[in-house]
Amino acid sequence: MNFAMQRTARPDGLCVAVAGEVDAYTAPEMRAHLLEALRLHPVVIVDLSAVDFMDSQGLAALLRVRQEAESSGGGLRLEGVPSRVLKLLQLTRLDSVFTIHSVATEH
Repeated sequence: MNFAMQRTARPDGLCVAVAGEVDAYTAPEMRAHLLEALRLHPVVIVDLSAVDFMDSQGLAALLRVRQEAESSGGGLRLEGVPSRVLKLLQLTRLDSVFTIHSVATEH
């Protein structure tokens, strides 16, 4: 299974880089990791540039963390969103719900 996360402090928030496949098996781990990051810093940036695949469970995990961030007065931002994940966000109309800072350029 191809999945990894790395946390990095930045001036604009705590960045969590997610890599690999975010699906029913890995989404709970991503959600837990992002919620922990939110406890450490009110602003969490999720770098999705290395995500190969995301399904509805991944979207649900991101939504849950976004709700938690907003209810605690913080924020969640997506960056480096690959085109395949952006399409999923657009199809579900979640592209208007999430703050998307940047879209990954793919070769």
